[in-house]
Amino acid sequence: MRVPRVVSAAVVLITFAAVAGCGEAGQPGSKVTLDEQEATRRAEEIIHQAVDGMSPEPILERTPLAPIGACLADEHSAGERVQVQLTYRLTGVPGGAAKQLVRQARDAWVKRGYRFESSDADWNDPYPTVSMRTEPDDFGMDAITGVLDKERGTGVASLGVTSPCFRPSDATALRGEPAPLAPPGAPPV
Repeated sequence: MRVPRVVSAAVVLITFAAVAGCGEAGQPGSKVTLDEQEATRRAEEIIHQAVDGMSPEPILERTPLAPIGACLADEHSAGERVQVQLTYRLTGVPGGAAKQLVRQARDAWVKRGYRFESSDADWNDPYPTVSMRTEPDDFGMDAITGVLDKERGTGVASLGVTSPCFRPSDATALRGEPAPLAPPGAPPV
């Protein structure tokens, strides 16, 4: 079965889109500050804005990737910032409905005033991709289709949301690599 490759390809595309548009939450002078819980809650809200009311109604199947990770825009840093990334595969609908689900996600996000990363998807393409951003909080989101059966023109749809980058709380930092030890009496790192 070729579904795992499709899901992997969709996750790679979503990750690529996240790198291209990672936000700046938590940076000095930034208007948006987040923690992991707020970022996760907002990402889930954006997913549901796209999915609630879809027809046919899909089942959300979360990909097994860790939702919190190093900020992909900080490739040369020491990992001071992190971001939340949630990806869901839309299941329980005919494979031929994938394009329709992507269009519905796009319509729901446009209705909320979110902006396109570039232009709208090429709807003549059998497997269009939509990349958008929220304003003013700068979450990136993608609705992507992949090929299940090229001969029949059926596909799979997935939705992904990536938060802006933010400085982790102590609880988030404890799940990753340990923070460097500070000498007694020194301010926390």
